[in-house]
Amino acid sequence: MREYVVENEFVKAVRAAGGVAYKLTSQTANGLPDRLVLFFPAKTIFVELKAPGKMLRPLQRKRRYQLMKLGFPVLCIDRLSQIEPCIQAILAWAPGTPFPEGIGARIPDLELASLPSDQGSLSDPDDYGETLETEDPSVLAGFFDLDGGDA
Repeated sequence: MREYVVENEFVKAVRAAGGVAYKLTSQTANGLPDRLVLFFPAKTIFVELKAPGKMLRPLQRKRRYQLMKLGFPVLCIDRLSQIEPCIQAILAWAPGTPFPEGIGARIPDLELASLPSDQGSLSDPDDYGETLETEDPSVLAGFFDLDGGDA
């Protein structure tokens, strides 16, 4: 089954339940969920739709994490059987309260990277190049006319 089949059925189900599921497109932010789902009163949920068994890409997981940090529920639906429980959970949910767990497809946690411990220290500016060293103001004066003279 293709993703568009799941997406079309989801949009029909949202509409039948009294909501809207706007297609989300952005020229400046890749990885946003497919649909912005709105229900009265002021229920806003982001939904990513996938073909059965497909997983979120790393950038999609990052966007999901960012939206959830702002307090928005972000769901992933990858099977037709998940649509009705999702709609019921949205209808029962009150904005400002935690969204119920276990709705939709399971999404792996975002892997957090850590820097190796042998990367130097902040106390030694040579470890990070010249960016932390102070500059002599007389050297910078040649770049700017601080007295407001001719430009």
